Amino acid sequence: MAEYLSKAMAFAQDAAKLSVRLSEGLVDNALDFGLDTPGSFYDHAEFRLGQTRRELNSGSEKERLAAMKRLLACVAKGYDVSEYFADVVKNVATGSLEKRRLVYMFLLRYAEQEQDLALLSVNTFQRDVADSDAEIRAMALRVMSSIRVQAIGAVVTVAVRRLAGDSSPHVRRTAALAVPKLLRLDAGLREELQAVVNSMLGEGSALAVGAVAKAFRTVSPQQLPHAHAHFRRWCAQLGDADEWGQLELVRLLAAYARTQFARPVEGSRLDTDHTLLLQAVAPLLHSRNRAVVMGACAAVSHLAPESQLHLVAKPLVRVMRGSRESAYVALTAVLQVAQRHPQVFYPHVRSFFVAAADAPFVRRVKLQVLAELAAAETAPAMVGEVAAYTQSPLLDVAEGAVRVLLRCAQRVRSATVDCFQSLLLLAGNDQRPPVCAAAMRAVRALLLDGTLRDADSRAMTLYDILCFVARSLDKFTADGARSCVFALVADFAESRFGSQHALDVLRAGIRGFGQEGLEAKMQILELSTRLYLCAQKESDGVLAEALKPHCEYLQQLHAHVFTLARYDVSFQVRDRARCLRALAPLAGYDDALVETASHVVEAGLELLGSSATSNPPACTSKHSTGYTLGSLSQAVGREVSGYEPLADWPENPPKNVDRGPQVSVLAAASHAQPIAVAGISGRAGRADAGYSTPRSTADDDDLDAFLDSADDQPAKRIVQAQRSAVVFEQMYSSSSVDSSETESESENESEPESESESESSEPESESESESSELRHSSSSSSSSHC
Repeated sequence: MAEYLSKAMAFAQDAAKLSVRLSEGLVDNALDFGLDTPGSFYDHAEFRLGQTRRELNSGSEKERLAAMKRLLACVAKGYDVSEYFADVVKNVATGSLEKRRLVYMFLLRYAEQEQDLALLSVNTFQRDVADSDAEIRAMALRVMSSIRVQAIGAVVTVAVRRLAGDSSPHVRRTAALAVPKLLRLDAGLREELQAVVNSMLGEGSALAVGAVAKAFRTVSPQQLPHAHAHFRRWCAQLGDADEWGQLELVRLLAAYARTQFARPVEGSRLDTDHTLLLQAVAPLLHSRNRAVVMGACAAVSHLAPESQLHLVAKPLVRVMRGSRESAYVALTAVLQVAQRHPQVFYPHVRSFFVAAADAPFVRRVKLQVLAELAAAETAPAMVGEVAAYTQSPLLDVAEGAVRVLLRCAQRVRSATVDCFQSLLLLAGNDQRPPVCAAAMRAVRALLLDGTLRDADSRAMTLYDILCFVARSLDKFTADGARSCVFALVADFAESRFGSQHALDVLRAGIRGFGQEGLEAKMQILELSTRLYLCAQKESDGVLAEALKPHCEYLQQLHAHVFTLARYDVSFQVRDRARCLRALAPLAGYDDALVETASHVVEAGLELLGSSATSNPPACTSKHSTGYTLGSLSQAVGREVSGYEPLADWPENPPKNVDRGPQVSVLAAASHAQPIAVAGISGRAGRADAGYSTPRSTADDDDLDAFLDSADDQPAKRIVQAQRSAVVFEQMYSSSSVDSSETESESENESEPESESESESSEPESESESESSELRHSSSSSSSSHC
């Protein structure tokens, strides 16, 4: 039995060893056959770092590749693996393109921390710059330019100068992107980099033109005249560039236009190149990239005349419907445009209504936009919606709605009474102190600026309004609301209400003076001072006649409230009491000032009267309109580091400037592609569209020379088709041609309006007809050859 058990235990141990070997073999086979997944490196990378150094120095290519993947997985998870930098540098000179990418990514991450070790790999990068593979050249230059070591600035500059004229557009793009990095590393290289960038301005590839524009704006922001010869070509390349390149080109062209063109004025004709830029930017308003849309909106907003600003309305509304961050940026741009031209967004006012899912910062800006859009055109849809917002449980929404109602009452005369009644009822019935205080401030603003007096009709007189406010004093608990009540009584002290009830309101305020807030205490002091000065005034006013029987009682109230203010806990209340007491000295208390009091009574009343309108309540917080639309400074409302403002329009713009060869507007707008081959501009469509046909601008010698030198086979076929079409047409008699032209002219005269409508509404169909005609000419050429 014992022998049997010992054999069984030995068998179990052998089985366990076999299982371990099989699992190790499966892992090795998975590595050999590429069955490993990226997730396997990411999940347990940090637990196998102990064997990474051995694998990096291993002779197996697969182990070194697995070690690099594990290191980058640890970097992605936030671990510091800079201790393996020296071992990674040894693998720079590798033949595997995949491993070389991983090594370059690791070096980009830790080159700034390990500058001395990073310099060891510079020689390898210099060799890779001359590699036959364009991707390796670009990767090597990207890593070299990203190593923030000032000692290699000259070496990187030489590499950038060398690769600026590379045959691959991807490499030229990398060289252009390296220029801003070098300038940040060493500002003394600016002149050399300017020469390199100026040589790259003639970039013809749409892949690299955006990077060249970025480099030019970085090293030569004040040398925009260098872009004269490339302006029209850049306008034509806008539609073909990648999204990042489109954004950079739009910014560069906008900065150029603000220094080279005259300010657009309604009714005046724009420069042809100015119009070309606006037409080239217009298709970008429909881009799927929000950054491109914002850049295009900024260009149109800052460059186009007022009649074309409506083009930015729908794109901004579309961007606003994205993420909440995008919505905030778009709304700040909408707010800036609406402050100058609110009529642009009148048709889209419902898009700015507050939704329950909106973030707090989005809600705030939406309410500010609604305040700017308050007008007779938007009042029917806005007033009812905003009035409902005042009952929102969100205090910021309710207070913002109060400000919007105030703006509607001030701007829309037909809605003044309705808005005022809503605000007055809200102030008297709402139990939320911040909302009640905001409503009372709005009521006071409407009563002081004369808006309610100029309204079409009023259901309540001033006396009724003030009585309602005074009766609501006991309901108000907010300091702002109570202070507005005392301020209103002081403002209209010489009215019918003041002569009858001002003294009662003052007595109610003094009774609870110790429990009042800071603002209410100051307004009670001003009300007492105003009533006391009116009683001392030598005139026959309504208020003076009403207060004369109560002069002794008023003097006692005045002395009592100033005694309370003298010992108040707030230094601001004590300071205000000392100031007002100098204007209205008390008999028996300030005998030295009473003798000269008659000289300051009128001045004191004038000073107190001017304080009522010196600081009117703000309807909404204003974003600055001086920043570039869509910039970070415009979004946060202040200038941030790196902000580059647009230059002001020149008073005397330069004239007769050569901005390169003429570019078709359709090429910029992407409606139809013109045929331009070896100086031949043609279009297979209408002959009256401003284009010349090939047979009228080129002879056979030009075509033969071009066919001999052209390497593009499609271009050869196009020119051959055009030549064959000419021969085919010459085979027929001129009589048939004349009859067909006469028939087409009669058709054009019979339906001119339908033709213009089809051209304006269906540009794509026109391009399709051009393509069909071109195919017809090709078929005709084949027939003629037969």
